Amino acid sequence: MQERGQRRYQVRFGWGAAAAARLATDAHLLVWVDVLPAAGTDGPRVPLALLPDGPEVVLGHLGNVTAVAERVLRLQADRGDRCVVAVVAAGQTDEPIGDGAVDDAGAFPGASAEPGFAVEDLLAAGAVVDALVTCGVDHTSPEAAAACAAWTGLRRAATHLVTASESAGAIGVERVHAALAVGPELVTLRPSTERA
Repeated sequence: MQERGQRRYQVRFGWGAAAAARLATDAHLLVWVDVLPAAGTDGPRVPLALLPDGPEVVLGHLGNVTAVAERVLRLQADRGDRCVVAVVAAGQTDEPIGDGAVDDAGAFPGASAEPGFAVEDLLAAGAVVDALVTCGVDHTSPEAAAACAAWTGLRRAATHLVTASESAGAIGVERVHAALAVGPELVTLRPSTERA
C-alpha cells in the first residue's frame, strides 16, 4: 500500500500550525511563512508552542527565499544526506493570535488550527519552494509544487497582488510596504531540538 500524505516527499507544503504538526514531525527544517503582520500586531505571528519539536524553525517571506534555500543546502552538507523541509504558510486569522501577546510558555492563546487563505503567504511559500527547486532540492509534494506554480506564474504581479490583498487592506499601505521591504537575512525562530 502506498504511503498517504506528504511524508514521502523532501519538500512539503501546508497551512497553519495543524499542518506543521502533520508535515514537520520528521523534518529537519520548518519554514514558517508569514509575509504580513496581522492587524494589531507588529510582526509575524509564530505560534512556536504549537509547532512540532525537532526541526529548526526559520521565518520565510518574499525577501529571504535565497537565504532559506542556502540554509537547506548547508543542512544537507552537514548531514551528508537529504534534508526534509516543511514549508508552512501562516495564513490569515480574523484576529491577532492572542491579541499578538505571547504567554509565558511562548504560546499564542487562542491560535486557530485552520487559518484562512492569504495570497501573500501562498506566493512567498511558492517562492521558497521555487528557490529550493532551483538549488536542486526538487522532490516536492504536489501541494508544494502547486504553491511553486502559483509563484512562478504570478511572480511579476506579486507586489500588486500582495498590496491589493484582503490582508493588506486590513493593515494599511504603510505596514504592507514595510513588510515587503524586510531584508534578505535568515531569521531563525527556534534552533533544532533533534537529538543526535
